[in-house]
Parts: sequence; structure tokens; C-alpha cells
Amino acid sequence: MDLVAPAIRPFPGVATGPDGPPDADYQLVDDARGCRPIFPGSWQGGRMSHEDETGRLVTVIRDGVLRAVGLRRGGVVAYDWGFEKDGRAYTQRSFVLLDDGVQINQPALFPAEQRGWWYCDLVAVADHGDSVAVDDLLIDVIVGPPDHPYRMLDLDEYADAMASGRLDAVAAADGLRRVQRFLDRRLNRRHDTTRTWPSFPPREVADLQTAVLPQDWELLTS
Repeated sequence: MDLVAPAIRPFPGVATGPDGPPDADYQLVDDARGCRPIFPGSWQGGRMSHEDETGRLVTVIRDGVLRAVGLRRGGVVAYDWGFEKDGRAYTQRSFVLLDDGVQINQPALFPAEQRGWWYCDLVAVADHGDSVAVDDLLIDVIVGPPDHPYRMLDLDEYADAMASGRLDAVAAADGLRRVQRFLDRRLNRRHDTTRTWPSFPPREVADLQTAVLPQDWELLTS
């Protein structure tokens, strides 16, 4: 399931100043988005670069249609991307859990009563080190507060993809195994009486929620 409805139009981000290296006080001004701080780093051939103990920059290709610059730290890649809906601009932060093969985010379009809840997508991950490609594999999990049961979605669409041959038997089996592993590792409490998720969100994600990330993304197709 893709949270971006047809009425939502992604728009490109910009990671550089208009005439050269931005300084620390530079504010990116975009008519669609208002003002956002520029990502701090060094100027190298027209692209910002920032590599230290906080992580390293990677390129993320999302569903073959969106390219974004993100930050890789341990087993998590975080990246921002933007879209418009009903004339309003939004920036969405997504996190790829490389070991789980799951992409998670707190949707900007969730209603107020679900603000802060998590949307988790099963994805195919192609990890090339400096670039990571993620492609949606239909099965989703909505995770709210620990005293609220999580909800699984789109198992019927996954079954349809298997039946039609869009997912071959090997890929389908791998996806189901990874979903079960994600649930057991992150969410299933078994006999625990404490109302907390065992390992969700992962610690690396909590750290990256407030990190300053590159504001650099673009559509690859019209």
C-alpha cells in the first residue's frame, strides 16, 4: 500500500544554495514549502557531503520513481522526501530497516488521533552500500501505542500477486518469512505482561528521528 494517493504530487527538494556553498545560517526558501534549514556539510561539485561518526550519506531509490539522499547509520537508512496534497506541502521522513526488509514512517497525513503512529511496509531491499533501492511488497502493518493492537493490511493483495504470478513462489515465501520475523522481533509480546513493544521502533530510528537530513530528492519519472 502506498500512502501517496493520486492527488498527491511529490516535488523536488534542493540541497544547495542558489549560487554556491551555503553558510550555516542559510535558509532554503521554496514557494511550495516555505523555509527549511539547509543540511550542514561541505560543498563538493554541487552536492552537499557530510560523513563522520553520525553516519554516511547514501542515495535511496524508492519504488523506482523517487531518488532521495539519506543518512545511513548502522542498519537503518533515514531519508526525507516531500509531496503536496490539496495545495499544502508536506515533508515525510522514512526509515529503511535493512536487516528486517521493512520501511517505516509516521505518516504526515494520519489524522490527529493517530499522530505519531507508525506505518510499516514490507519492502524488497537492494543494498549496494552507497545506494539502496527499496520496492514496496504490499504487506503493511500499522503500529500505534503499545496498549493498542497492531493491524496488518493488504494480505489479500499479496495473495493476488502470488496467484497472478507477479510474485514468484520464492519471493513470496521470503516476504512471508520476513514479515513473521519482523513481528516476532519487534512487536509480538508472547507472555509479557508489560505493555511495551519488545523492540519498536529500533533505537537507531529513535536517534534519527531528530537528526538533520539532506533536503534533496527528485522524481525519476513524470
